[in-house]
Amino acid sequence: MREYGQIQCAFWQSQDAQEWSDAGKLLAAYLMTGPHSNGLGCYRCPDGYVMADLGWSLERVSEGFAELSRNGFAYRFEGVVFLPGFLRWNKVANGNVAAARMAEFEALPKGEAKARVAGAILKYVKHLGNDYRTVLQTVAETVSETVPPTVTQTEPNPTQPRENPNQTTCAAPAEPAPAADLLPPEPASPVAVSFLLNDGKDFEITEAQVREFAELYPAIDVMQTLRAIKAWTISNPKNRKTRSGAMRFVNSWLSRAQNQAPTRPGAAAAPQKGALPRLSA
Repeated sequence: MREYGQIQCAFWQSQDAQEWSDAGKLLAAYLMTGPHSNGLGCYRCPDGYVMADLGWSLERVSEGFAELSRNGFAYRFEGVVFLPGFLRWNKVANGNVAAARMAEFEALPKGEAKARVAGAILKYVKHLGNDYRTVLQTVAETVSETVPPTVTQTEPNPTQPRENPNQTTCAAPAEPAPAADLLPPEPASPVAVSFLLNDGKDFEITEAQVREFAELYPAIDVMQTLRAIKAWTISNPKNRKTRSGAMRFVNSWLSRAQNQAPTRPGAAAAPQKGALPRLSA
């Protein structure tokens, strides 16, 4: 789960968002910052997730998605939501972040949503190696093959984006303009640690990524483990990884350390300062 999501203040003042219902605005904010979201704006989001998190009925969830779909903000394909403009609002700052986004991409189930987000990555992410681009182009080309034959091309619905290049919405303005962007670029995060790749260059891990790893692998000291990776690459120059495989290598090492970490019987995580208490049904 991401540590935080971003919504630009201009979102609430945009003409299009002001025309949405309160439910539509809340659902849009939830999709951009919710507990199931990721750095791609494409992730599993079945009705049950929204019903549980927002306390909505199934009918209200369906109406909310229909409204956002009509306005070109969000679409769902077999339970996977896709926000077409998310990667334009959340800029990928460097190659390390791009590798993390690709790891999220690989975890997506095959289908229409994955094909469409592949196209969005190719369009908005600049820090991609040729191997990544080849994979993305192959997946993106399947988009036309995965559209159900019963879809009517003139009637947009929750499983079919409206293709209208002249349409101007807060989700995807026809011409990019700083004042119209819903979300600011992802702020640059300081480098926490780096390790050597097979080409002799450094692969950098940012402080923001360390915080994400700490949430994913709570049983270990993430920084200590990353320093162990750094030491290993110094001692094993012949086994250093490529840039495209570095993030997978890091996750594999952290996952192995997490699985081998001793568990403390009866230990419970202490609530973070300012955290809300967990509510029981």
